[in-house]
Amino acid sequence: MKKIALSALMTLGSLFSAAAYAGAGANVNVCVNLVTKPAVPLVVNAAPGSGASCMYDTGNSVTFTASNAGVTCGSVGYVEAKASSTKGDFCATSESKWPVGYSITGTSFSGSTQSVWHTSTTSNNSIDLENYASNTVVCNSAALCSGNSTTWNHGTQGPLYIIFQPQAQ
Repeated sequence: MKKIALSALMTLGSLFSAAAYAGAGANVNVCVNLVTKPAVPLVVNAAPGSGASCMYDTGNSVTFTASNAGVTCGSVGYVEAKASSTKGDFCATSESKWPVGYSITGTSFSGSTQSVWHTSTTSNNSIDLENYASNTVVCNSAALCSGNSTTWNHGTQGPLYIIFQPQAQ
C-alpha cells in the first residue's frame, strides 16, 4: 500500500512539475486564402522552418489541396513555446520563435513568417508575426481576419490559423 501511495505521489508531482514549465501551446493550421477559384486544384506544401528557438514542439509538414476561392487549411499539429530555462538554456528570458512557410507546387507562390510566442500563467498567451510575407495574418478561426497578432486562453490549445494570401502578394 505504501509503495502504491508513493508511486501515485511521484506521478502527481511529475504532472505538477510538467505543468509549471508549460509554455504557450496551440494546435496550428497553415492556410492559404485564394481570391479567385483556381483553374486547377493547387497543391500547398507547408512546413515549420529551421531556426526555431526556445520551442518544445514545432509541428510537422503538411500537404493539402486548395481548389476553391476562400481559406483552405492544413494542420501542422501542436506547437509549444518553451518558457523555462532547463538544460542550460536561457528560454525563461529569451523569446520563443517559430518559423513556418508554404509553397504551391508548379507556381511561384511561396512565403514564410516567423512568429514570437508569449506565455502567460494567469490569462492569455499570445503570438506575434514577424518578417512575414505580404498580407499574412494570424487568426483564431479559419475565417480571414486582419491581425498580425492574436491571443488565446493559457488553459487551452488554440487553435491558431496562420493565413497566407498568395494572390495578394
